[in-house]
Amino acid sequence: MKYQRFRLSDEDRSTIISGVSCATLLERGGYRLDKAKSTRKCLKYRDGANHVVVNHEGRGWWHANGDGKGDVFALMRHLHPEMAWRDVCLELGRLIGVEPEGAVYVRSRPAATDTRRPAERWAQKKPLRRGGKVWNYLVRERCLPEDVVRRAAMKGCIRDGYHAAWFAHTDADGNVCGAELRGPDTHMCLGGTVKTLFRFQPGSAAQVRRLVVCEAAIDALSFAALDPVRTPDTMYCSTGGGMGPETMAALRAHLADMRQVPDAVLIVGTDDDDAGDGFADILYGLAEDADVAFDRRLPPDRSKDFNSTLQNMAARAA
Repeated sequence: MKYQRFRLSDEDRSTIISGVSCATLLERGGYRLDKAKSTRKCLKYRDGANHVVVNHEGRGWWHANGDGKGDVFALMRHLHPEMAWRDVCLELGRLIGVEPEGAVYVRSRPAATDTRRPAERWAQKKPLRRGGKVWNYLVRERCLPEDVVRRAAMKGCIRDGYHAAWFAHTDADGNVCGAELRGPDTHMCLGGTVKTLFRFQPGSAAQVRRLVVCEAAIDALSFAALDPVRTPDTMYCSTGGGMGPETMAALRAHLADMRQVPDAVLIVGTDDDDAGDGFADILYGLAEDADVAFDRRLPPDRSKDFNSTLQNMAARAA
């Protein structure tokens, strides 16, 4: 007898991803909501030392203690590596529409009342201080070189949020319109953020010739630390994840300015995974439209991302 191989249609996959929250799987797997550190956009679950963050309205997750991340299918395989693919799909199908208790609890709490614009909140944050909590997080935990962190702080694109580093997103005139927040227990964008680009140019050249674009601000700084060129006309940017219309407009403006610059190049610094491939394809299209050369760089040791490369280097040197 010939058996037909199990296949999941694109329509069924989409239905499951939109209908099954990653938080539901974690709760059924014994994880408990960290109520004090969870928000509507970022549910934080713990199981002993394991710490998993659920974002994108339940459709995404990432492991704060490891390399795991992805959609609900990736989470099911992470939690139950012994399960066959067909069983994974069937079990997820049974959970469509089941609402996680953690999401219900967080939604019931009073909403945050700080309605100030991101620029106002940014202005009240202190400059990054050597030896402070956020400085130590960036240098010791994320293994960013002190000279890179110091230069970024001097350029005004990082501030001390006490519990997290604040990485500024600015408009074409340099006005702060949002921030990426990253800390030991924080992975989010500031409320009210209009995502454009986090921009770090260590040098002082008036014209950008090398534009390096990464997915996250810490990866942009990590790329700068690993970059053997790091010319004065290089700018390191991050999109803060997905690229909305404001981010696309900011990238197109940079590329339009670079079009007449000799040897101008867009360098795409991505994670070494399928999401990184998709991110790169979008940027390739923008560069082709602007008639600017482009190149792609992956973490040199084929780690998950550029910051993981720095952490691996620090571990080997210890």
